[in-house]
Amino acid sequence: MNRYFSWERLWDVIPKLNKYLPVTLKVVIIAIILGTVLGLIVAAIRVYKVPVLSQFFHVYTVLLRSVPFIVLLFLVYYYVPFFAKKFFGLDIDSWDKIIFIEIAFALNEAAFMGEIFRGAFESVPKLQSEAAYSIGLSKPQAFRRILLPQAVKVAIPMYGTNIVWIFASSSVTYMFGMLDFLGKTKTIAASSGHILEAYIYVAFVYAAISIAIEYLFRLIDKKYTFGA
Repeated sequence: MNRYFSWERLWDVIPKLNKYLPVTLKVVIIAIILGTVLGLIVAAIRVYKVPVLSQFFHVYTVLLRSVPFIVLLFLVYYYVPFFAKKFFGLDIDSWDKIIFIEIAFALNEAAFMGEIFRGAFESVPKLQSEAAYSIGLSKPQAFRRILLPQAVKVAIPMYGTNIVWIFASSSVTYMFGMLDFLGKTKTIAASSGHILEAYIYVAFVYAAISIAIEYLFRLIDKKYTFGA
């Protein structure tokens, strides 16, 4: 058994991997922030049917939701520098890998979160917006004070699920040479010749954090539902 799995090797590998967990969490947090902001913008444009932009983001959402994230990541990583140099004369090959990873997450989450928020906004009865306009509120004021607070309640479950997806999807970043949590796991496994301990711990951490996120959003959803 010691040949395949050893508790001693497991305890030895844990602190080495934990040093790189913040790198993965940084990628996830930035992706969540970018995705939330861009998703809200895309949703607002589509809900208010802004000419041209609304049609553009409808097509954008359909396309981006159809492309596997790993494919989008490869396209961004290899072709953004190419187009930046060809059309703008910018040499960005030396940029940190995390920038391209976050661009891919931002493009992807603008579509997915935009659709989550759009559905939540459209679930709010139109009469409430009309009532807000009738008392003199502008569209931005009605959006911020009336539409957004009610839409948040509807969006919470899917938003939480999407955050779990972002966290799980961050595991592919090691494929681009980024030394994050999973990237360090691969390095340790390759150098030691023992892969089981490291990957068992990685699976445990990903599962534990994902379950914690789901539980947190379940509590938030219950609180909002109870307070509704």
